[in-house]
Amino acid sequence: MNGSSTYPVPVVQQRSVVWRRKQRGQVIPLAALILPVLLAFTLLVVEVAERWLEVALVEDALQQATRSAVQSLDYAAFARGETGLRATAPCIRRTLAQATGGPCAALITVADRFFRTNLRGVRGLAGRSPAEAIATVAAQVEWTVMPAGGSCTYRNGTQVPPDPAPLLCAEVHPTLQGVVGWGNYTPTIVAADRLDPVRP
Repeated sequence: MNGSSTYPVPVVQQRSVVWRRKQRGQVIPLAALILPVLLAFTLLVVEVAERWLEVALVEDALQQATRSAVQSLDYAAFARGETGLRATAPCIRRTLAQATGGPCAALITVADRFFRTNLRGVRGLAGRSPAEAIATVAAQVEWTVMPAGGSCTYRNGTQVPPDPAPLLCAEVHPTLQGVVGWGNYTPTIVAADRLDPVRP
């Protein structure tokens, strides 16, 4: 064939891409939405950590008080071959004021003194002054004394297993305040300890 043959020429279609130009201030609305959420989350973490620490400090103070008090022997009774605990009869859920003049007054007085001393420097106690806050919490502690052994049950249903060793239990519901001003809270704090057996 003499004639020139024509082949179809492919047509390349170009898609137009539209680029958005970055404008100043576009990130401000996003930051305005994120920052309050981030701030609230940070405050929540700080408050939870502070409350956990406050409860742990009060719990440690109460546990150390029960431990120290139950181990402070009545040496005259111990010499007579008795248990040596500073109590002559069981007392169930007695505050310091309620125990006055009773068979457990001496032991609860010792435990209360240890508890007040251990609370010094503990932050978060609600009160007009540190001394008033400590006195308020200490007056609320309910002590259970079992000089001949046994068990005790807290108000939340938790029970200390029975054992023949003399036992001292304590329960308190202190009013604590957080660090960021989200209001007061009242945790349940318990502690218990037994007189160590005397081995020859």
